[in-house]
Amino acid sequence: MFKKSFAAMGIVVGTALLIGGLTPASASGDVLTPEGYHRVKLGQSEAKALRSGYLSGDGWDDGACNRYATVDRPDDEWRVAISHANGVVRVRVPENVRTYEGIGVGSTVAEVKETYDGVWEYRRGLIAPVPGYGDRQYEIWIEDSFNEDGTYRDDAKVTQLGVEVSSGETFDCTLFGDS
Repeated sequence: MFKKSFAAMGIVVGTALLIGGLTPASASGDVLTPEGYHRVKLGQSEAKALRSGYLSGDGWDDGACNRYATVDRPDDEWRVAISHANGVVRVRVPENVRTYEGIGVGSTVAEVKETYDGVWEYRRGLIAPVPGYGDRQYEIWIEDSFNEDGTYRDDAKVTQLGVEVSSGETFDCTLFGDS
């Protein structure tokens, strides 16, 4: 009886998701949320982020914040930025991770611009405000593929993805190292 009820519930939920238009963000099930990734969340203290088990190595202090690699990218100390004053302010994610809206590595500039309102370009790619979160933005690195006017081509691809706090007091911490 329990197995039949559980199976029926799965069919109802699955059907509701399909009717509602929701699709999985990634085949791996890993999603970059507006809050962060795995157990590392924006605004979280450094001590709590370290206890998450996701950070790798000792990190290093660049003066504005501490930088950490992650267990899935132990050679990249730019994955997580932790402000001395504000906690975690940036989290970059592995290539298989996508946003709830389905944007990730391999998406095009055109797809990003169709998905998010208020997208703007910066020297490494695009910044997209996170829908419903006035203090969060997706940092979207783009391959070097430009139009004649210096803007990114619509068919240029996403190469990295992250979420960060967008308030002015963390600007130096999140921007440092993007060159």
